[in-house]
Amino acid sequence: MALVDFELDTDGIAEVLKSPQMRDAMNGAAVRVAAATRSRVPKDERVAYRPYTTDRRAASVTVMSSEDRSEELYQAARSTGLEVTEEPPATE
Repeated sequence: MALVDFELDTDGIAEVLKSPQMRDAMNGAAVRVAAATRSRVPKDERVAYRPYTTDRRAASVTVMSSEDRSEELYQAARSTGLEVTEEPPATE
């Protein structure tokens, strides 16, 4: 088998990660996770998403609650087709 010559184009990757298309994809995923989360938490708890940019486009989903809602967020993210690799903290 022949070896493949490969050069990582970090400038190109950065351009893709900061692109309007990536912004739209991140915002769309966050909106879907927020909607799925709303159906899993009490109606009086506010669920919000916030788009932002660091070295790439990103978005966060937050539940305003006095309770730990990690499990609901993980379930919501999984239900939208996102791969969740971190498990919520164990509850006592």
